[in-house]
Amino acid sequence: IKQGKVNVLNISELSEKQANVALAYYFQELLTDRKSALLAKSAKSKSTHRYRFESPVFVIIEEAHVFIPKGEETHTKYWAAKIAREGRKFGLGLCIVSQRPRNIDPNVLSQMGSLAVMKIVQEDDQRQITAAAESISHDLINQLTSLNVGDAVFVGQWVNLPSIVHIEEVKDKPVGSDKNAISEWKSAKKFEKIATESTQGLIQKDLLLD
Repeated sequence: IKQGKVNVLNISELSEKQANVALAYYFQELLTDRKSALLAKSAKSKSTHRYRFESPVFVIIEEAHVFIPKGEETHTKYWAAKIAREGRKFGLGLCIVSQRPRNIDPNVLSQMGSLAVMKIVQEDDQRQITAAAESISHDLINQLTSLNVGDAVFVGQWVNLPSIVHIEEVKDKPVGSDKNAISEWKSAKKFEKIATESTQGLIQKDLLLD
């Protein structure tokens, strides 16, 4: 991990178990190093030791329900929970992203100081959000099912009052964009002509009725 840069850890080629071990290792290193760096700075230590992360670090976990699951213990969950509880004191922030909040450990989710909640239809997900964010009203919860693409309810420390905001789309994203299957079909030469096939040869003649 390089300091002062956006680091993207691509774990798509790892198994779930391998990814859990890898993320837990990075989280442990981040928290341990940030603690040591801040304690050395506050003590005005004259040590020449250089810490890997001398500046604050912000961690974002995609598909958080996989690595911080409810009702299951994982290495990543252990260290993510420690970062959620202690990280802000040491300049280590945590953001968790998921389309299935009902499957996220509620203790970790409740540690999130701010939430951005996009369209949610499932009642189990809505109940999990309500439990995690005391400031969100039932009226706002009821509006979650009708939010448009890009709309989100902001609650928590980053807004004075719960608010519905619109987030602009990022154009030309290099990764993470949904594939437009219809456009790809239109541009593919092999789909320019419609293939036809007769099924008459597959039907037994003695089954045909006059």
